[in-house]
Amino acid sequence: MSDRVWGLLEPLLPGRKGSWGGKARDNRLFINAVFWILRTGAPWRDLPPDYGDWKNTHRRFCRWRDKGIWEKLLEQLVVDPDFEWLMIDATHIKVHPHASGARGGNQEMSPDKRGLNTKIHLAVDAHGMPVRILVTEGTRADCREACKLIEGIDAANLFGDRAYDTNEIVEAAQAAGMEVVIPPKKNRKEVREYKKHLYEFRHLVENAFLHLKRWRGIATRYAKNAASFVAAVQIRCIALWANIL
Repeated sequence: MSDRVWGLLEPLLPGRKGSWGGKARDNRLFINAVFWILRTGAPWRDLPPDYGDWKNTHRRFCRWRDKGIWEKLLEQLVVDPDFEWLMIDATHIKVHPHASGARGGNQEMSPDKRGLNTKIHLAVDAHGMPVRILVTEGTRADCREACKLIEGIDAANLFGDRAYDTNEIVEAAQAAGMEVVIPPKKNRKEVREYKKHLYEFRHLVENAFLHLKRWRGIATRYAKNAASFVAAVQIRCIALWANIL
């Protein structure tokens, strides 16, 4: 992690100098350790000793996950997103066999002919920067999560592929004051017009998935706990907003 990026993150972290509560030991080393795990997709026990004890690092990662610290950190970094365009899409994530078998049953994963899958639902702004993340089982239809992705966001235009061409989504977007840039399905009885010249820019959300999956811990799900995988995606988005590509 560069000094510039650390200077951006340090004031937002718990345990920093001047904050209430106990002082955390070397937040920078801890953040670098978590980044290393997610970049490589390695098991926690393979964390190099230079980053500290793997058990303590994993426990701290889980504490921050359970307290919502990763989510809050991402919210603080998402500064002034450009909501001229709001783009939504989803992508499948292959689940590693070691991620199955959680206590109480598999979490947010479902089987298909290629094995277990998880799905990331993503909303990005006009620059392709992530602003909202949802994780579901792989067989969850994209359109069923769309309203959650756009809820409360004041955007001018909503972009999506044909999977999002449902009356519910179109009406929800229009009620929020968004112009719908979603191509109609071929079997739609009432053909709806959309701005084809704007739709060409929908590749920005695809690019966002490409950036997310550059880290092996995101491209393949290794976490049994769904909350841990959500935290991993949030951390990758933190890295993107901090300009760590």
